[in-house]
Amino acid sequence: GLRSATVSFSTNDADENPYNFSIQGTGVDPEVNVQGNGVSIADGDVTPSATDHTDFGTMSVASGTVVRTFTIQNTGSVNLTVNNPTISGTHAADFTVTANPTSPVAGPGSTTFQVTFNPSAAGLRTATVTFTNNDPDESTYNFSIQGTGADPEVNVQGNGVSIADGDATPSLTDHTDFGGVSVASGTLVRTYTIQNTGAVNLTVNN
Repeated sequence: GLRSATVSFSTNDADENPYNFSIQGTGVDPEVNVQGNGVSIADGDVTPSATDHTDFGTMSVASGTVVRTFTIQNTGSVNLTVNNPTISGTHAADFTVTANPTSPVAGPGSTTFQVTFNPSAAGLRTATVTFTNNDPDESTYNFSIQGTGADPEVNVQGNGVSIADGDATPSLTDHTDFGGVSVASGTLVRTYTIQNTGAVNLTVNN
């Protein structure tokens, strides 16, 4: 902000003693702010949310990834120097910085970086994004991220009864035993249900 002062010195000039005049200058700094999905993410945030894309949602362990783009803003009036983000924490290996920001960021201005989530196991996966910069009061900016690993889970039922994979004991109960059908005439149709009890899509071939 504006900084002001007065310079004053004494002289032996009879009508200009002391001699003084005002001086001023404006202090400026870069000011960092991070956004995900257009929503600001506070430095030190530990509550991942789908709203600001710090919660990556659910992704299959077997296939697929989720990519999120984060924006580093410089709301100050001088250049913001940004170092490449790093990932740390319990499940850091499940998150990768796949596009780094550009630096410096003119003020005002912005740059972006991307993080890709590729879960290695089912369940909640957590980590922390950190980057350093030359904002004097937020020089180490960090925030928590998370995502959930999931798999499809196949189950087959006949007559409302589950049939185990590899079952070798046909039964009337689960309709794997078709019972007696006339050789000369007639057919018997059984309907089987393929269930997906998992949290992501199950691909089924004929």
